[in-house]
Amino acid sequence: MSGSTAGDPAASRPWRADALWLGAGTLIFLAQQVSNRLLGEAALQDFVRRAVFLGTTASLCVMALHFRRIVGAWLVAAGIALNLVPIAAHGGLMPIAIETIQDSGSFTNITEADIGKPIGRSKDIILRRKDIRFAPLSDKYVVTIPVYGPNIYSAGDFVLFAGVVLAVVQLVALGAPAPKPRPAKASPPNERSNGPTTGDESVIRS
Repeated sequence: MSGSTAGDPAASRPWRADALWLGAGTLIFLAQQVSNRLLGEAALQDFVRRAVFLGTTASLCVMALHFRRIVGAWLVAAGIALNLVPIAAHGGLMPIAIETIQDSGSFTNITEADIGKPIGRSKDIILRRKDIRFAPLSDKYVVTIPVYGPNIYSAGDFVLFAGVVLAVVQLVALGAPAPKPRPAKASPPNERSNGPTTGDESVIRS
């Protein structure tokens, strides 16, 4: 019997469900990014942007658990959940300390006049460090990535990135063809025996 699942509707059904969940997650992520970049600071737009960001982030956390058979998916969900804590505590935006921005030396266009304001085209709001709740989970780690440049990340971001890498590695490993078994070596024929024996082979024959 062949081990292939080709043509087997029951076997292909989980992969179709995964594709639908992945497609829905991609659309939710795109909606989040469009909202962050296009909605301004006016009262209604700011409210909608916060609500969309909080709601889509929570949705992505839940959707990641659909792929829980993949170890990396647990880390992705955990990273998103860690980010959700300060985001929810600050009304739908990720807090970032003005001190962190100033110490980075990379975002000179942001000044103390921007404290209390969302950063345009992003998910962050600028606050003083002492005013940030759950500060260890906020955006506070400055990292420069080749080509992309400097940016400020949270602990949850690092957990999420590790989950994505682990998930990719696991999926590649699952998709790799299994090694072919080595053929067993044929046993040399027993020259003494002309047929099946019923006695103890260790007995010396006369």
